[in-house]
Amino acid sequence: MTVLDITRPSPASAITSFLYRVDGSASWKVGTAHIIASVSGPIEVNKRDELPDVATLEIVVRPDVGVTSTREQFLQDRIRRAVAPVIALELHPRTLIQVVVQIVQSGDTKILNTISLSACINATYMALLDAGVPLRSTVSATSIVYYTAATSDASKTKVLVDPTRAQLEQIEKDISSAHTIAYELKGGKIERLLLSDSVGSFTEDQVFECYDTAANICEETNRTMREAVTKCVQQKSRWREA
Repeated sequence: MTVLDITRPSPASAITSFLYRVDGSASWKVGTAHIIASVSGPIEVNKRDELPDVATLEIVVRPDVGVTSTREQFLQDRIRRAVAPVIALELHPRTLIQVVVQIVQSGDTKILNTISLSACINATYMALLDAGVPLRSTVSATSIVYYTAATSDASKTKVLVDPTRAQLEQIEKDISSAHTIAYELKGGKIERLLLSDSVGSFTEDQVFECYDTAANICEETNRTMREAVTKCVQQKSRWREA
């Protein structure tokens, strides 16, 4: 018998508009992961990168330690897949929208990129929103890890949502699969799946369970984003009134 046990995450936290000399910035913390993203643009683009009908989207991921590697290239590709569909790039042809993502603390183990990927996607979206880049809808992402814990009466499948690094290290040998799910939301409700990135061994039923769990978490994450934006707007309004 397989029993599903889901451990929900501690609440994520976000702040915006704290960096200077960029058009938008955001910090996203969840578990032990901490990501900072900045956006500049639309700005002038190099002739060789210019696109006649849409803006050029450039995403750069900087590691927490060391130099850029294939890991950062992987993250750049997945972030682009998640956020590009909701950006109205056609409104600013022949320009550049540059996103720089700094991993302050990844929250992952050496063999996983799951936690940092979802945090990078959320931070990137928040920075784009803060920069005033035209967006069609909201993006929200989460990470889900399946692992098996042997008990006296059953093989118990457990699920961690946005786990901390300490949790991952504790169950590292028992992890069966890890998933990063990103959804597009409109009006706070799930609209469509934007990204599903999975590693490990899993069943078709687990994939659909994962999608359902991620949908609920992403709607909660969307509310966290709204609260952060509302707080930022209120602070700016106070400054103007003063």
